[in-house]
Amino acid sequence: METYGKGRVKTKTHKIETYEYNEEDMDIGEMKAKMDGQENPHVQLEYRPLKTYEVGDTYDGQWNKVTGLMHGKGTYTWANGQEYEGDWKNDKRHGHGTVTLPDGDSYEGEWKNDKKHGKGKYTWADGKVYEGDYKVGKKNGFGTHWWPDGEKYEGFWANDKLNGKGTYTWQDGRKFVGFFKDGKQHGKGVKYDVYGNKTIQNWENGELL
Repeated sequence: METYGKGRVKTKTHKIETYEYNEEDMDIGEMKAKMDGQENPHVQLEYRPLKTYEVGDTYDGQWNKVTGLMHGKGTYTWANGQEYEGDWKNDKRHGHGTVTLPDGDSYEGEWKNDKKHGKGKYTWADGKVYEGDYKVGKKNGFGTHWWPDGEKYEGFWANDKLNGKGTYTWQDGRKFVGFFKDGKQHGKGVKYDVYGNKTIQNWENGELL
């Protein structure tokens, strides 16, 4: 079994048209999801003075004038030093924004319902970087992860782990191109040595067959 480094193993714009349809042809759930995802153009926004909460958090930005919820552009700072600056919708991070954590980590990208969702870039304080797709707060889709020592993975992810086809490159130039499952090599792949010579391999749950 090979290990990686130190144990590492837009919102679409929908065009509204008038047309005739049959209920059998209409996916009600899909239509509702599209409607829920659209911003309400009639929301009345207003800016209020800095709000300080009893726990020590603060919010400086826009509010929905009718509902009294954080909505629009704003900066929320937690008492522990965490800070988010960006878009809000009904008291949740939604749209594009940047969060900076007390330990030095940061994320800049898209949000949906208070979770990282869409395209984004997460940078760790120790130099690791991930840039790619997120879904409901987890790395999911296609993305690239870099490590400070020069190792890199570029490929598909699911539930924060390497899942699907990808390429893992070591700092000395060795490379594996193939399939992964739950963070481990799984299935067929090609291993390249430092000279570019290749070997066809077959893996199962991180074990070379």
